[in-house]
Amino acid sequence: MAEPSLSQRLLAANRGVWDEMQAHRFVRDIEADTLPRPVFARYVAYEHGFVETAILIFGHAMLKAPDFAARRWLCGVLHALAGEQLGYFDRVFTALGAGPSRPGTAPPAVAAFGGFMLGVAETGSYLDILTVMLAAEWMYATWCGRVSQRPVSDPDIAEWVQMHAAPEFRAQADWLRAQVDALGISIDAATLRRLSDLFGTALRLELDFHAAPYEAAPA
Repeated sequence: MAEPSLSQRLLAANRGVWDEMQAHRFVRDIEADTLPRPVFARYVAYEHGFVETAILIFGHAMLKAPDFAARRWLCGVLHALAGEQLGYFDRVFTALGAGPSRPGTAPPAVAAFGGFMLGVAETGSYLDILTVMLAAEWMYATWCGRVSQRPVSDPDIAEWVQMHAAPEFRAQADWLRAQVDALGISIDAATLRRLSDLFGTALRLELDFHAAPYEAAPA
């Protein structure tokens, strides 16, 4: 029997928090088509800020990538984030009559998630960066792929779900997994523990990030 890949080991070590995120209140409300629009409006404001941070994260990954093929792929990721995803926010802010969060007003849970992920990008290795982004994007591709099979009556929420269930986003999650698995073939036990901690921390912070929109927006 083949040895499990690094991504499989990371998931197995963090199965509890992974399952908790897959059954998060935010996910369940979208799946049941009951997510309140004010909650979604706050979520979109917070997520817009993280997408801007993700551009910086993947920029660090591109600089640290080991070969041109990876850099070329990451250029495509940056293009998608700056184009399709930020374009979505422009449209949905107009529909919601809202806008991005003002600098310095994000709830602590939102700031903690972005700060952790960017900190890994700034100080960690290429594999560290891919590990935390795999946690986020694999998680999203999984629950959005499931929820996209159910009717979502709010067109803005439905578009967000479909964007993360689309073949292009799934391909991005698959690419991250393939990169992590290829680089993880010969890691030692200490590195595995460190990567597992990074993967789990990203997921735990995602739990708090997705709970934050249910609280009143900061004044």
